[in-house]
Amino acid sequence: MALHVASSRSGPAEPATAGEAARPRPAANAPSVAAADPQSSTSAQLIRLEGELRRCTTAEALWQHLANEPVALLPFGQALVFEGAPAGRWRVAAISGLASVNRDAPLVRWYENMVTELCRPHPDAPDPVALRTFDVQAYADPDDPCSADAVLTSLLWVPLADVGQAPRAGWLLARDQPWDDAHLRLAGRLGGAYAHGLSAIAGRARPVAGLRRHRSKLMVGVALLAAVLAFVHVPLTTLAPVEVTPQDPFVVTAALPAVVERILVPPGAQVAAGTPLVQLVDTQLRSDYEVAIQKVEVARAKVLRLQQAAVSDPTAKRELAVAQSEESVATAERDYARAMLAKAVLRAPQDGVALYGDPRDWLGRPVAVGEAIMRVADPSRVQYQLKVPVADSVNLQEGAAVRVFLDAAPLDPLDARVVRVAYRADADAAGVSSYTVLARVNDPTIAPERLGLRGTARIYGEPVSLFYYLLRRPITALRQWTGV
Repeated sequence: MALHVASSRSGPAEPATAGEAARPRPAANAPSVAAADPQSSTSAQLIRLEGELRRCTTAEALWQHLANEPVALLPFGQALVFEGAPAGRWRVAAISGLASVNRDAPLVRWYENMVTELCRPHPDAPDPVALRTFDVQAYADPDDPCSADAVLTSLLWVPLADVGQAPRAGWLLARDQPWDDAHLRLAGRLGGAYAHGLSAIAGRARPVAGLRRHRSKLMVGVALLAAVLAFVHVPLTTLAPVEVTPQDPFVVTAALPAVVERILVPPGAQVAAGTPLVQLVDTQLRSDYEVAIQKVEVARAKVLRLQQAAVSDPTAKRELAVAQSEESVATAERDYARAMLAKAVLRAPQDGVALYGDPRDWLGRPVAVGEAIMRVADPSRVQYQLKVPVADSVNLQEGAAVRVFLDAAPLDPLDARVVRVAYRADADAAGVSSYTVLARVNDPTIAPERLGLRGTARIYGEPVSLFYYLLRRPITALRQWTGV
């Protein structure tokens, strides 16, 4: 990586060639103030630089301006801008004459090691915000080849620290001649201006002096807050989704393997006991029943014929008993076929409301013996079904108080009690494992809510400290993560 060297007349010099081993060259003729009015020219240049740095909107633009433009005021051969902290490692952010910094260049690492050693804290270290002039041999590694090849041996370190803050950046100027007091004053003025510009870009840090003054009061407040959290007890509560469901509904199931032909009542219809609900396909059953009727007729005709012949024919008398037995078998088969045909129509066992989904989902659907098709429930007997996630199931006890907030009436909560808690959790469609909890209202005289309404319920558990109430989830997550 070739580093640029500042020129005396045109600011940053042309890039060094690869054969020059990436070494900074001393300026041939350092920029000087105009002979006619040196003080006026220096002031004009200073005002120009301070005006230009105000237009820098990023730290990168500010560092490029700092590395290249002040050559009009300070006769340096090389300028580098560092970022870091006094207690850590400093890194080069900009170099005069270069648009970017090659982090693997030996000379860049040599400068970084030297500045890190310069700013290393020790008991005799000077003020970290003070300007410092030194020679290369004071802090450079003598075994590094760059130390032996160094030409710009007189260095000036300018910490960039705004008022009341620690240095967050630094400016290193290198030349082949010692620095005088006028240069130090100009460098300090420029360093303060660029430090203020960095604070304007990054945001001025809020001073902590006020916090330190009130540290004792803060500690007392924290102690009082901890005492309040530890000794104030509140009931442990859990929120869960809730749905109004029927109590002890009768489940209408298929009595034989068949195919659903049609649903005879709409969803939510009021039905009476004996009302037909579901029609199963009965083609085979009806055919079997008709065949069984014909078999009975044939057997009866045979018995009648043999009864008439038995008066004079002993053989017919002997066959009459067999024919009567065949008639009994045919009658039994007919009765069985009639009973199976009757099961093709599912009827309501009690008065209530038919509860099921879309009727179109059942058309042509095969069902097995015992498969549930719908429920018939009494709308006057309802309960509340809660789905409590496993992570919140810390106070699920029978008899626990429950407050139900239905979406249809959020301003009229209902008071209930837990009557049953499932012993194991089941995963829902979203993959969340939850416990099924059933609750019923405390006042049986309250008009029951409509079946199917949804909302949110709050379950109240045993009293716990406010500290545990607020930090239960972080504590649980910490224990699961650490295993402690």
